[in-house]
Amino acid sequence: MNQLVLTLNVAPRFTFDNLIVHEGIEAAVSAVRSVYEEPERPLPPLFLFGGPGTGKTHILKATASLVDSARGQRDGASRFFSLGGTSEEGTSLDTFAAQADNESARFCCVAVDDIHLLSPEQSAHLWGLSNKATRRGSPLLLASGLSIQEVFRDNPHMESRVKAGLVFQLAPPEDNVRMLILDKMARDRNVRVSRDVCSYLVTRKSRNLRELSRLLEILDHESLVQKRRITLPLIKTLERDGFV
Repeated sequence: MNQLVLTLNVAPRFTFDNLIVHEGIEAAVSAVRSVYEEPERPLPPLFLFGGPGTGKTHILKATASLVDSARGQRDGASRFFSLGGTSEEGTSLDTFAAQADNESARFCCVAVDDIHLLSPEQSAHLWGLSNKATRRGSPLLLASGLSIQEVFRDNPHMESRVKAGLVFQLAPPEDNVRMLILDKMARDRNVRVSRDVCSYLVTRKSRNLRELSRLLEILDHESLVQKRRITLPLIKTLERDGFV
């Protein structure tokens, strides 16, 4: 009879306090924190772009949380949408943009991840939502795998508006920082991994943080099933069996 494995993972909270800041994102984090924690001033739009694993989603969510803390009680909660994954809203970006035309709709900011996946129709909805947010002094926070020019090549008005705000290109971390991030991922899952394991995964398996997160999930599950700690011998066994 197979053992039933119950995972006790805690969903990570994306804040600036638990973000590992490195050279590739330091300037962006410093500027964002100084601007968006101010509750009174009208807040500019934010555009973050860079390759996979550069911290875009973490910084985007942390910024939304910062604005929420400063303004949420007064202006309404922040809203987060992902065009490439799971959104935290029960509605789509298109539906929310339509609802936001209602004067009673309240939000302190709107964050949209993977904006490079924006369709032409969604681009039109985003422009309307941007107008609404601008009138309220609420920022539009965007993260993308592509530059502003590439995302909004057919929407020059949106390109101009976003360029008027804060724009940062994020760079990936060095391997030693990837190891620190991987260790934090493990601790978020209530899992302990050695420095040797972190080094092996980063240098031999993947430097992409999303892929490292996926590998860690597999290792966590298999360590519970096999009742073994996550060690290099366990990883070698799983490699031989085609699990990782």
